[in-house]
Amino acid sequence: MHCFWWDKSVELRFGETGNYRDVKSTREAVECLLVRWPLQEGRALAAAKRMCLQALEGKVDTEKARRAFIKAAEEAHISIRSH
Repeated sequence: MHCFWWDKSVELRFGETGNYRDVKSTREAVECLLVRWPLQEGRALAAAKRMCLQALEGKVDTEKARRAFIKAAEEAHISIRSH
C-alpha cells in the first residue's frame, strides 16, 4: 500500500479569521485545493492538483506533491506557518 502521509505537515492560514489548517497528507491537500482554495486558477495551482492526484495514483512521490502544494499556497498568498 502506498503511503500518502507527509513526513512534515504544512500549516496554512485560510481567511482573515486566523484559523490554521494542518495538512498532513496528499489526500488532505487535494481536499484543500478543490474545496478551500481561494483561487480558481493559476500555474502553481494546476501543477499542485496534477502532482497530488498523480501521487494518489502512486505515479509521483508524495514529497513532490507536498512541494507543489506549498508553491500553490505561495502563489495564492496563503500564509504558511510551517513547511
